[in-house]
Amino acid sequence: MELNFFDKKQAIICFLRHGQTDWNVQCRMQGREEVPLNEVGIAQAKTAATGLKRAKNETGLFWDKIISSPLERAKTTAMIVKEAVECNNFIVDDRLLERDFGALSGTKYDDYSRAVYDAVPEISSIETVESLIERVNELIKDRVSVGERVIFVTHGAVTRVFASNAEKSEAFADEKTFAIGNCNVAIYSYDGNKPVLQAYDISCDDIVQFVTENSEEK
Repeated sequence: MELNFFDKKQAIICFLRHGQTDWNVQCRMQGREEVPLNEVGIAQAKTAATGLKRAKNETGLFWDKIISSPLERAKTTAMIVKEAVECNNFIVDDRLLERDFGALSGTKYDDYSRAVYDAVPEISSIETVESLIERVNELIKDRVSVGERVIFVTHGAVTRVFASNAEKSEAFADEKTFAIGNCNVAIYSYDGNKPVLQAYDISCDDIVQFVTENSEEK
């Protein structure tokens, strides 16, 4: 299905990563630890909110729901966005929690070899890739109806893992990496069956252009 932001035969889901924290700067695996946004992170959330508000004002893109992880860094980001886009349907859902890194939570990435990091799903204290994908898919089925425009405010690992395992649109570059910046977004179309990745790691400032390019009458 071709992406069209105003085609009510499909839903649009926007995964928005939270703003920066001190642990992001320190390259620590945050997991489910409560680490607040730092000053840069708050500024990033405000910039993202401004971009989403501009998309609403210039293209007419309204958001029906904002659904947030319960962790404070995500909720703070979500509330800043909520006020800017004037979306009153605000939901907190545990299925958007960051991946549980268990015993590795709080450690620096450089403390572990790439081989160990890649073997994370095999470490018993860490949530598996399969579990993460399952809970996010359940959330989409439970919370997103065809025709809705929904923002998920979540975390880096959730966004990366889900995107790397999702179906991609034909226009999506196969060589794309799945690192994502703080307060950048991944965009999916959803026809009630499965989400299809349409864009990844774009800033909210770029959403106006992206919507414009993908909102012609079909």
